[in-house]
Parts: sequence; C-alpha cells; structure tokens
Amino acid sequence: MVEFVMKRIAAIIEVVLAFALVHVTYRALKHFTPLGRWEGAVGLNLTPGVVMILFTVGVLFLCGRDFEAYGLTLKHWRGNMNTGLLWAVLMIALAGVGLAVTRIHFDASHPHNDMIGRLAGAAFGLGATILFVWMFQKQRGDVVDGASSALIWLRVFALLVIPLAVAAYYHRPIMKEFLAETWLVFGAGCGEEIFYRGYIQSRINEAFGRPFHVVGLDFGLGLFVSSLLFGFLHALNSVDYFQGHYDFAWWYGVQSCFMGLFYGCLREKTGSVLAGAVAHGVTDVWAGVPGLISRA
Repeated sequence: MVEFVMKRIAAIIEVVLAFALVHVTYRALKHFTPLGRWEGAVGLNLTPGVVMILFTVGVLFLCGRDFEAYGLTLKHWRGNMNTGLLWAVLMIALAGVGLAVTRIHFDASHPHNDMIGRLAGAAFGLGATILFVWMFQKQRGDVVDGASSALIWLRVFALLVIPLAVAAYYHRPIMKEFLAETWLVFGAGCGEEIFYRGYIQSRINEAFGRPFHVVGLDFGLGLFVSSLLFGFLHALNSVDYFQGHYDFAWWYGVQSCFMGLFYGCLREKTGSVLAGAVAHGVTDVWAGVPGLISRA
C-alpha cells in the first residue's frame, strides 16, 4: 500500500518538475540566446514546441517507456487525422457563428486578460468537450478511417491555405503569416499535444489509472492534471520572471484549461495525440483570421 501511494506521489512530482524544467528551459533559450531573440523579433515561437518534443521523446527513451502507451503512435493515423480535421472544421464553424451572433471581439494576437472573451472561450471549450463525448459515446475515436491518404492531405492543405489567402486579400505579409502558421502547427499543435496530452496525461494515468467512465469515455486524473497545467502555461504567457514581470493572464489560462479538456478527451478516445495535434494546430491557425479581418 505504501509503495502504491509513493508511486502516485512520484508521478505527480515528476510531471510538476517536468513542467517547470521545460518552461524555464525554453524561456531561457528565448531570452538569452541569439536564436531565441531573433525568433521573438520576427514573431515566431517554435522554441517551446521543440523543447517539449525533445523532452518527451528523451524521457520516454531514457526511461524505457512505451511510446504507444504515451500516445506517440501512428497506428490508425488516417482515422486520427480525419478525426482531428473533423473537429477542427466543426470548432471553426461554431466559433464563426458564435462570433457573428455575439459580436464578441476576438484577436488571437492579444491573448491575455480579456475576461469576457476568455470566458466565452472557456464555455466554447467545455461545450466542445461535451459535444465530443456525446457524439462518440458508442464509437471509437477514429470513426472516419476510410479516407485515402491523398484526400486527408488535401484537406490539411486547404485548411492551412485559406487563412493565407485571407492574409493576402488584406495585404498582410504572406511570408510572415506562413511562418506564423508553421509554429502554430508544429510548435503549439504538435509540441503542446505531445508534452501535455502525451507525456503529462499519460504519466498520471499510468500511476492513477483511468477509473472514470462517462458515456463511452474512459479517463482519469491525468485528464485534469494535464488540463490544469496547460491552462497555467498560458496564464504564464504574460509573465517574464527573468525581468521580474509577474502579470498573470489568468483569464487566458481559464480558457486554455477548458480547451485542454477537449484535447485531452481526444487523446483518451483515440489512444493517440495525433487527432488533438491536428485539431489544435488547425484551430490555432484559424484563430488569427478574425484579427486579420478586424485590422483591415
């Protein structure tokens, strides 16, 4: 019994220390290295995602852990990519309708303490989670596994090119928008999903199990721990501890926490981080479209 409790405590300590180490590492790289300063000057943010991916892969390899058990698998990749694309399109459509109806101003380039906008985002994330669980309550996550590889990549291409076309229409620098898309897809989408839903969520589930079952979804404490840390990460976006600046973006953190629940449910249902990475990256890219239009 004591050993069982100690394993759980060790898992919690491990993920908290990992969160702190990864965050300080990429912040230090961005603050103290020429490459990091250049990245910040041109408006990119690839360093966090790269550090998250390298840390996760390194820990799993050095500790001899099963990559598939941590969601880093390409099994059923067509179905998982299609699931991610399906939910990306659905969330983009719902968000568009919501913005048109409510007239809430949303600008992804200023994602900090806008209480009304962030509460709306939190409600959106919670609603997406409930809708996802309800729709897939009797089905496996990769319910659209039959599409051809060419069709899948065509959908990805279309979803990523349309925001660039919007930027071109409003005379925005295309190369800058393309680089921004790159870090949103690979840095935020892939990096954050691999670290938070792959490493953190799986590590806590490994120690605590997945004892909860709600309409076809099995989950455990890992879903909540990964979501809380994901929210805290975004609350730290406006903090610079190297400069002694501690202005937390709490409302942004609340919104991100609820979005983390949605991505976490995707990971639990599909057994992979791929669907969440696709949905996360594509929706982050499209989140910049209202800002492009409003600044026209």
